[in-house]
Amino acid sequence: MKEFLKKYPLLFWFQIIMAWFYAVPQIYGILSGRTQGLTLVLYVNFLAYVTLSWFLAFAAYKQDRNAIRKSIVVVFSQWIIFLILIVILGFGKIVWRGEDTIICLVILGLSTFTMIVFHGVNNPFSKGWLAVWFKSVPQLWLAYTIYSASGGSGLPVITLIAGHLTAIPRLGNVVWAGYRGGWDEPTQGLLLGESMNVLTWLVVTIVWLIY
Repeated sequence: MKEFLKKYPLLFWFQIIMAWFYAVPQIYGILSGRTQGLTLVLYVNFLAYVTLSWFLAFAAYKQDRNAIRKSIVVVFSQWIIFLILIVILGFGKIVWRGEDTIICLVILGLSTFTMIVFHGVNNPFSKGWLAVWFKSVPQLWLAYTIYSASGGSGLPVITLIAGHLTAIPRLGNVVWAGYRGGWDEPTQGLLLGESMNVLTWLVVTIVWLIY
């Protein structure tokens, strides 16, 4: 048991549990029809974000097969499962507006530009910037959606808090992995995506608190 806890510390289990606190209330709210202020763009692109981050985390794990990096892969794997459920349940319940299509086109344009600059998607920095476009841009759009709807009741407070309690420790894990195993390019790409994720979710929180 001691060896198990040493390999997978409390911070890992905290992230696992907080992901449930994020996803379950959101799923329940969608099923109950409470979708004010929500945008499906967020979850579709969030799924793309965690998928890219999973590949970065796995690449970093292959560079240095330690327990910390392995735990990051497991955390992202759980997020992929949760977000697939949210996206599937959200179709038909969360309104897709014309502006959502525009945001998707903006993300597509930024992603295309990134892949041109970094010569494809295999470069870790390409994945890192794609993670920024897929997660940070939709979160800023969510903040605007809450503002334009003059409310964000579709975003449960527990989901809002859990978003911080998953993103900040995950960023901490990436920093710790870089400190322990070195700042290889996959880890730097993860740091870029996770830093912007934390920052833009803070913007969402501020707008939610105001409205």
